[in-house]
Amino acid sequence: MSTSEVPSTTVLPAAGFRRWTARCGWILAVAVPLWLVGGRVLTDSAGSLTPVYAATLAPALLVLWLVALAVPARRPARVPSFRACIILLISWGCGLTLGLTLPDAGEGASSVLGAWAGPGAEGAAAALSNPLGIITLFTAVMGCVVAVRHSAHGDGSGRPRDTEEDEAQGTGYFPVLDV
Repeated sequence: MSTSEVPSTTVLPAAGFRRWTARCGWILAVAVPLWLVGGRVLTDSAGSLTPVYAATLAPALLVLWLVALAVPARRPARVPSFRACIILLISWGCGLTLGLTLPDAGEGASSVLGAWAGPGAEGAAAALSNPLGIITLFTAVMGCVVAVRHSAHGDGSGRPRDTEEDEAQGTGYFPVLDV
């Protein structure tokens, strides 16, 4: 055996990180959407946009994150790839921060940051919420796609397919989309 080959029984350093991220990810995938809506209720800063966030943003993120964790769990990889874990961690971090800065409309409504730090923080919260929302949603979609695509291979490492796999991929209208 050459030094470049890694036996299948060797645990790679990233395997522990991937398992930890997948385990904590189930909690974060549910907690972050709840924080986006529930944080305003806890700080009594809910307004007329809170039901809109509860009906659109929170379920979309919940579905994306749960798919990113559930599909690899049902395949031989069992956990998302290292790249997918990094992307999902960025998405969850931005989602938690978005929950602090997401503005609301109506009488007595503000962001959670505005409720905690006072009216002076409202401008900063409003300025940060749009980029954070875009980054959160984009990385959630990207993390979901990467996790699903990388889990198609047995080890879940995201290695590129070789020509034998491409030739054996099947036929039909969209053979490239067969995952």
